Amino acid sequence: MSVGIVIVTHGKTGQSLLEEAGFVLGEALDDILVVAFNQSKDVHGGIEEIRSSISRVDTGKGILVLTDLMGSSPSNLVNEVLEDVHAVMVTGINLGMLIRVCNYREMNLEMLAQKAVEGGKKAVKIFQK
Repeated sequence: MSVGIVIVTHGKTGQSLLEEAGFVLGEALDDILVVAFNQSKDVHGGIEEIRSSISRVDTGKGILVLTDLMGSSPSNLVNEVLEDVHAVMVTGINLGMLIRVCNYREMNLEMLAQKAVEGGKKAVKIFQK
């Protein structure tokens, strides 16, 4: 069993990242769920969708929730749910972070959260000629 993963982002960002990670890794990532936040949704419905997704991926090893932007609605909604479950949220998802997480899912939740942050940071570089 591995840590459950839920991605909560604005619009289709999370689904696009998940599809690209699956392409790069050469495998279907069907056990990772995506919640697409839409400003027109009511907040209560968004929280319930996050709770439901977390419950569906819960294997007993904890849940890593990846969000796109700290302080935004998706992250704020996830933050409200964290008290009720064994989960950690990491903000600032990018493709490097998601691929790193997929490669290390067998780690415990806290170590996987650290790997997510490391992967996200390593994916951001400045190149200039």
